[in-house]
Amino acid sequence: MTRKDYELIAAAFKRQVMMKLDKDEHDILSDLAEDLAGELLALNPRFDVNRFLKACGLS
Repeated sequence: MTRKDYELIAAAFKRQVMMKLDKDEHDILSDLAEDLAGELLALNPRFDVNRFLKACGLS
């Protein structure tokens, strides 16, 4: 991974944490995984969002 990758992940965490502090932990992690999947798909059109979410235990 590169610095750009870490910044992308940090930005996804920050967006979710700042917007959803009142949700329980599962909801926050679910939202985070979906947000991160969207970012990774934007970087790589071949990225398999469903496979990623399944690996996260969300589908």
